[in-house]
Amino acid sequence: MDMGVAEIKSELIDRIEHADANQLTDLYGLIANYFGSQVVIGGEVDELSDYQKQRLETSIQQAKAGLGTPAIDAVRKARKKYGLNG
Repeated sequence: MDMGVAEIKSELIDRIEHADANQLTDLYGLIANYFGSQVVIGGEVDELSDYQKQRLETSIQQAKAGLGTPAIDAVRKARKKYGLNG
């Protein structure tokens, strides 16, 4: 069953209204990143440890090289593996 734009918006709004604080934080980061902003939830990049900065830079380079897995694929795999819905 294909949902129309109005149904999709309604479903998203309902899910957001019923989300807990952690889910809202995650959703905000996902949506902000989807629309192209550089949002760091909970602080600035400067507040990260040197190790975290290095791992972040490595991850960025791997993604640019095409070595990453799209988030949607990773989420689908995790949901299937752990029997999660949503």
